[in-house]
Amino acid sequence: MAAIVAEAYEVFGRYASPQQPLNACVACCMDPALEAEMRQHPLRSLQRHHFYDYNCAAKDRVQPAAEILYFLPRLLELLAAGEELHHSIELSLDRLGDGPAETLRPEERAVLDRFALQYFQDDLACPQPGWRGDPVSVLLMVDIAGLDITPLLEHWRQTDDPRATCAFVDARYWDFSDLGAMSHAFATDRERFQHTMSRWVLDPATRATFVDRLMRPEFEALAQQESDRGCMRFLTMVDAVFDRLTEPGADADALSMSMSMLLTPPSTPSSA
Repeated sequence: MAAIVAEAYEVFGRYASPQQPLNACVACCMDPALEAEMRQHPLRSLQRHHFYDYNCAAKDRVQPAAEILYFLPRLLELLAAGEELHHSIELSLDRLGDGPAETLRPEERAVLDRFALQYFQDDLACPQPGWRGDPVSVLLMVDIAGLDITPLLEHWRQTDDPRATCAFVDARYWDFSDLGAMSHAFATDRERFQHTMSRWVLDPATRATFVDRLMRPEFEALAQQESDRGCMRFLTMVDAVFDRLTEPGADADALSMSMSMLLTPPSTPSSA
């Protein structure tokens, strides 16, 4: 990750510090002193509280690309260090998705794609409570940033780390309906994300992969040590997910119905 962050500083180094007030409300959202410091202090000296105020402040619907891309290397560096840069991790990179992501140069998009994949890999391999440790939220953060989540999902399917299998159990049990629709609050109106996630979780290849992983001794040993999820025992969740994955044709039927629902436009009520 350190090498990727260093590359980000190099790739985005062409952007200059903003000379005009930042695209953030300083009347009631962002401390004016922090806003001035973000423009006047060296980029690497900016800290978590600068970006938290900046990211959570009211802003225009379309973001100024040069401003966002100037701050991006330091934002990525703090994000990789586990700093909380927004009240919700899913929105940590939302300014990037609100404009600049559409006009990224190939080398800029490449380093961001590498960052996203490495961040996701680290999250699966070393989950942490609270800010990190929820791969679905990380996937949403990447999608909201305007980046492709497909390589991240492929890594999740390919890695045989039993911690990644535990994360799949959590996601399949809590985040997906039987039809593959997601109940996550930040995914409600994101049709592309819903479509991609539904196809992945209901794909026969995903289903077969995790059926195998759930039966591996290293996963069973780890599952025995997992703490309960509120009032739900983790082993009970494992059994429920295993039954869902091994039910003949269940996910295939759900995939067909889910895709049909996604592709069928809503009907318009006829007037009386």
